[in-house]
Amino acid sequence: MQRLLIFIAIVILVVSSVFAGRLERVREIVTAKDAQIIEIECDLAAGEFTIKSGDIEEIARIDIEYDKRAIEYEIDYRERGKKGYLFIDMDHRKNRSFKDFDDLENNWDIVLSDKFEISINLDIGACKADFDFGGIRLTDLDIDVGAASGVIDFSEPNKSRLREINIDAGASSLEMRNLGNANFEYFEFSGGVGSYDFDFRGKYSGESKINIEIGLGTGDIILPRDVPVRVETEGCNWLSSIDFHNDDLDEVDDDIYETEDFDDAKTRIVLRLEVGLGSIDVYWKR
Repeated sequence: MQRLLIFIAIVILVVSSVFAGRLERVREIVTAKDAQIIEIECDLAAGEFTIKSGDIEEIARIDIEYDKRAIEYEIDYRERGKKGYLFIDMDHRKNRSFKDFDDLENNWDIVLSDKFEISINLDIGACKADFDFGGIRLTDLDIDVGAASGVIDFSEPNKSRLREINIDAGASSLEMRNLGNANFEYFEFSGGVGSYDFDFRGKYSGESKINIEIGLGTGDIILPRDVPVRVETEGCNWLSSIDFHNDDLDEVDDDIYETEDFDDAKTRIVLRLEVGLGSIDVYWKR
């Protein structure tokens, strides 16, 4: 019995050392010269990705732990005058294929500076996401994800006016928090099969327009009770439903609803909803 236990321990150590030997751990640091405005383009395959802000002088610090046999990546930065362009490209090596990204070691921890105005374009395959854009001076945000699960958060108010948030999600389960803190003019979401939680509470200034389309799935939406709102829908059928959990909402036209103080408000929300096969529930909370 003792010999068996020793043998198992040796096998575990050998397997662990082989596995550890194929993992690469690197830190990439991106530094600006004269740039004050940064455009970031990310094209990432499957993996686990974390994004957060940091009180750093560099544009970005990127910690990567990946299977160097299966993954290759390139990070390129260039400047033109006061604008900087950061390109991050990561993909599977051509001689490798993975059916399940859970089996792939590919973990990225990205810290973005709170010193620059930044626009971000993320194109990601299957992923586990933990994105907290709170504190980043975002001007535009575009996220295109495949099979995704995770959180998109704005834990702190955006000090810049964000012109547009555009999120296109495939078969996903996403929780979006504190979206009001994004300080956005326009929010566009298109979801395929999945479940989606939208919490639009936060700090608002001016009019914010929201358009949410869900093909096949469910959506729970939380709106702030202290911000006037207008809701426009495409109506419902026997395949879909949109339910409002607010007695203060009045129908002012066919499938158009408003709170009483909407017309005179300068800070307000215009919400447009469309669902194919599924349901959306809208709640109001403080």
